[in-house]
Amino acid sequence: MLLFTCPYVLSLSADRSIKFYSMGLISYLNHNNFRLHENPVMHPESADRLNAIDKAIAESNLLSTLVNVTPRTAQNADLCTIHSQSYIEHIEKSAHMAQSENKLIQLDGDTFMSPRTYEVAKLAAGASFTAIDSLEQDNISSAFVAVRPPGHHAMAQRQMGFCIFNNIALAADYARKHLGHKKVLIIDWDVHHGNGTQDIFYNDPEVFFISMHQYPHWPYKTGWLSEDGAGDGKGFNLNIPLPPGTGDKGHLMAWDSIVAPVSAEYKPDIILVSAGYDAHQSDYMSNQNVTTNGFGLLAGRLQNLAQSLDVKTACFLEGGYNTEALADSVVATLNALSKDAKDQKTKSEPELQPITDDQSPEELKSRLSLVQKHFAKYWQSLK
Repeated sequence: MLLFTCPYVLSLSADRSIKFYSMGLISYLNHNNFRLHENPVMHPESADRLNAIDKAIAESNLLSTLVNVTPRTAQNADLCTIHSQSYIEHIEKSAHMAQSENKLIQLDGDTFMSPRTYEVAKLAAGASFTAIDSLEQDNISSAFVAVRPPGHHAMAQRQMGFCIFNNIALAADYARKHLGHKKVLIIDWDVHHGNGTQDIFYNDPEVFFISMHQYPHWPYKTGWLSEDGAGDGKGFNLNIPLPPGTGDKGHLMAWDSIVAPVSAEYKPDIILVSAGYDAHQSDYMSNQNVTTNGFGLLAGRLQNLAQSLDVKTACFLEGGYNTEALADSVVATLNALSKDAKDQKTKSEPELQPITDDQSPEELKSRLSLVQKHFAKYWQSLK
């Protein structure tokens, strides 16, 4: 059921009939059951992340802007659009073991199954479909999917990096097969490379994957600019490997010089975002030094891009492990998505977090120049 308060703008169409347009309504996907997935004590990915986001939203001025949408649970047939049947059976078997023994099952070095994880992961996957469906409503301009476990490291046949099913990949495939989108753009601003998403769509020109991430960083040996797609997908996988200490200015520089022009040239039907917040200056998973204000400005750039292309957006929660920084950054993102692009405030940009001494500005500029030169053979806007 959709529950919302709607600020409307009245307009007259060409035939003089009355039409209503909403100002920045966001469908918000969350569910109490996302807290039921458990990890070991002190594991960075915990239910505290969602609890902090809930609290921050409740204390914000966003409640009249959010449309609370209840996610549906994905079925095995839904998951098979991205994941192999053998992998799904492996996860299901692990779930039964966790349930029968009432304990955590370790799938790899940092990914665990608790007795309720399989159920929760299917709900998280189903939320991706529900979010895409919600964008079909005229009064919804964007969606935010606040789920766990996250997804962008999950591959077709294996779990990885806290991720069970690749939520954003499932959403991209659903948008194509069920809603007729021919060109899906995925932007990943998590500090870790979205290697699972890259692997799934590496040969696919209908899904353009752009990742801004710290490099070198985990996962190792993935995310360099030469990984640019294969077959028909050549040129449709664009990695922007950012040096440590890139900060707000560097991320916005990467967006303005590469992400925005290439995205505009691609002309997607829909934009999906792997919204990780572990590049935050207070997050111990990286040393990228992005501030809360920086994430708000990045989301403002996203809103400007979407409105200039006249497409809708859906953001999928990925990383972010300092709960206060995560919650504040999600609120900053939602605030930016609730505004018209022309109303985005840019006057704070001169006071952005400076690029730190971890890497010189010259190193950042060199990286961005390498990316531009490499992808200029695919994209005219980078020449």
